[in-house]
Amino acid sequence: MLRLTPENLAQTVIFEGDMSPEKSQALRNLAAEVLFAKRRSAEDTESLTHTLIAEGQHPDLVEFSGDTVLIGSEKDAPPGTVRHLLKRILPYSPWRASARVVIFHNAAGIKDEAETALLKTLEEPAENNYFFLSVQTADALKETIRSRSVITRIDVKLSPEALPSDPWYRFYALTGADEFIAQFPEAAESLIATAKQQCDELAFTAADFPVLERLLFLSPKQLFEKDTLLVQSRALKFALLPFYAALRDRVVQGTTPAFSPLALPRLSVPAAIRAAELMRTYLHNLEQRVFGNRPLNQIAVFYSFFFRFMQIWAER
Repeated sequence: MLRLTPENLAQTVIFEGDMSPEKSQALRNLAAEVLFAKRRSAEDTESLTHTLIAEGQHPDLVEFSGDTVLIGSEKDAPPGTVRHLLKRILPYSPWRASARVVIFHNAAGIKDEAETALLKTLEEPAENNYFFLSVQTADALKETIRSRSVITRIDVKLSPEALPSDPWYRFYALTGADEFIAQFPEAAESLIATAKQQCDELAFTAADFPVLERLLFLSPKQLFEKDTLLVQSRALKFALLPFYAALRDRVVQGTTPAFSPLALPRLSVPAAIRAAELMRTYLHNLEQRVFGNRPLNQIAVFYSFFFRFMQIWAER
């Protein structure tokens, strides 16, 4: 994979992949490379550039880190909103560097009005303005943005020593979902604890319907009922990931080491392949946007997947 550098970097880049703290740091590191390469003063060393960014003090790096990004009011839009960016930051020249970098750490959380307001800026960025949009999948963004952007990934390497010893938490760290655990520790711990207990009691028959329904949908929805649909979708994906990985393990059993913290030995390989295809479509539909970036109905999306999945689950 081509390594992105200040010399070959497009001005609007969509970074797909797991939404992990390591990915966010990798984007900051890339921003540091850009701002250092385009520094105005030789006194701005590489070390100083990284220090300013780590402390949130570099004036030419703008970061949006929340789950949602709002457009802001017409008058006196507060920092952290799109109107503040468009009216109070982008019209002015960068200060320490001859370039500016704007990072949306969760670009899928950009609300409809805010995304519409950003369209022209992202499609035709001013010279030396760089926009990094981090998403799980580029499908979460409007086609007009995707068509004007370079879509790529950042591969984050984890050292074995940094991985948790618990197989469930190690699995989530390897999939990049540990950011979700860090952000929602109590809810994530509850989902993991319930999964550990319930998965040991699965009968691999139609009688598992209420258990799997609770694990994959009802519990995540209840724990995050006061949160946004975006956060709820993240919780649903978090609950599904071990099952999705377990299907992969079943298909490659005997040839590749297991990845998931749970095993599904009673499913046949053909059934596991069909179930994995259903899950892949389900995960895609959780990200799908229609009618001006509105998500599909989560209840309809889940049960459309789940009823078909249970037919495969109970096959003999």
